[in-house]
Amino acid sequence: MSDFSCRGICSGVNFASITDDRFKRGRLGATLIVPLSHETAAANALLSYVLTRSCKKYPDFTALNRKLDSLYGAALYPSVRQLGDCQALTVAVVGLDDRYALDEGSLSSELADLLCSIIFEPNMTDGLFSEEDVEQERRELIEGIDAEYNEKRAYSIKRCIEIMCKDELYSVGRVGSREEVEKVTREDVAHAWQSLLKNARVELTMLGNTAPDAAFDRFAGYFADKPRKPHLPRPENIVPGELKRVTETDDVVQSKLVMGLRYRIPETREDRMACSLMSVILGGTPSAKLFLNVREKQSLCYYCVSTVDNAKGIMLIDSGVETENIEKTEKAINEQIEIMKGGCITEDEFSAAKLALKNAYYSSLDSLAALQSYYISGVLYKDSMSPREAAALVDSISLERVLGACDTLRADTVYSLVGN
Repeated sequence: MSDFSCRGICSGVNFASITDDRFKRGRLGATLIVPLSHETAAANALLSYVLTRSCKKYPDFTALNRKLDSLYGAALYPSVRQLGDCQALTVAVVGLDDRYALDEGSLSSELADLLCSIIFEPNMTDGLFSEEDVEQERRELIEGIDAEYNEKRAYSIKRCIEIMCKDELYSVGRVGSREEVEKVTREDVAHAWQSLLKNARVELTMLGNTAPDAAFDRFAGYFADKPRKPHLPRPENIVPGELKRVTETDDVVQSKLVMGLRYRIPETREDRMACSLMSVILGGTPSAKLFLNVREKQSLCYYCVSTVDNAKGIMLIDSGVETENIEKTEKAINEQIEIMKGGCITEDEFSAAKLALKNAYYSSLDSLAALQSYYISGVLYKDSMSPREAAALVDSISLERVLGACDTLRADTVYSLVGN
C-alpha cells in the first residue's frame, strides 16, 4: 500500500512523499519546471546532465561514482521532459532503503545530502562548470537529438507539433534544437543554474519506505531565505483556423502521416479523464476505432495511434503508411473521428477503453521511476490524484462526458513525410 503527502517548503517549492513498502530501494528526485523557450531550453537541458557528473564535495566523475558505490550502489538519473508549455528538468538519486543497510546510519539522509550537494553546490571554477563535463554532455545530447531525427516516427510527430504550434511555447523542443545545443556556452550553463534556482517551480519527490522528514529538512535548509520568483505560463485555448497541410520528403521506406487536432483544455479531473478516454476509444488500444477500422478492416496503414496532452488540449494521430495510401488513410481517420463525435461508441468499446486506462494507471505503481513520472505529470493541475484514485475515477466517467469532450475536437494540421 502507498501513502501520499505533500508539504510546501517556500514559494514555488513543494515536497511530496509517497510511502510504499513494496520496494527495496528508494528514489529521491528534484524537478525544476520553467516555461519552454528557444533562448533557454538547450542550456537548461545541458545543465541537468552536467550536474550529475560532479559536485564540490566530489569534484570529478570518478570521485562521485566512488561515493555512489559506497552508498550500496546508488545511482543518479538526470532527465528532461515537456509538460505542456513547460520544460521539466529532473535529477533523481536511487538507493537502497534504510531497512536493508548494514550500518546504523540513515542512508536516505546521505542520499538527500548528496542530491542537495549536486543541485546547490556544483563543481564550478571561477563561476563556470568544467569544460570537459560540458563538452562531454553536449556530445551526448546532440547524439540523442540525431537519434530522434533518424527515428522517423518521432521526428514526424515533432515536425507536426512545430508546424501546428509555430508561435507557441509548445513548439520548442524539450532539449532545444541541435543548433541551439551547439551554441550553448559554459557561461550559458552557469546562468541557467542560477536562474533555475531563483525562477523555477521545484517539485521534490521521495518514494519508498523511508521516513521523509530528514530529506525534507535538508531541502528546507538549502531553500531557506533564498529569494524566489517562480512563474509558469497559463494554458490558453486556441481555436484552429484554416487547416495547415505540409508534406516533406526524406529517405524513408515507410511514409508517415501525423494529424494534429485541438480540443478545449479540460479544467477538472473528470474532464481530463474524459479526454483521455476519448483518445483511448479512438486509437489507444487494439480494440480502438482506428486500429480495427483503418488498420485491420481497410489495411491502409501499419499502425494508427492517437495520444492527447491534456495540459495543452492537443490530440495527435500518427500512422505509418504507403505513400499511395496517405490520402485514403487521412479520409478514413476523419471518418472514424466523425463517427465517434456522432455518438457511435459501443458498450464494448467504452468498457475496453476504461479497462486499458485503468491498467495504465495501475502499471505506474510497479516501478519507482514510473511512479515519480506519474506524479510529475500532474504537478500542473491543482486537483492531481494518485494512480489508484485515477483508476477509481475512470469508472465514474459517463459516455455523455466523453462525447462532450469529442464535440470540441477540431482539425488543425496534417503533416506527411514521404520518400524522396
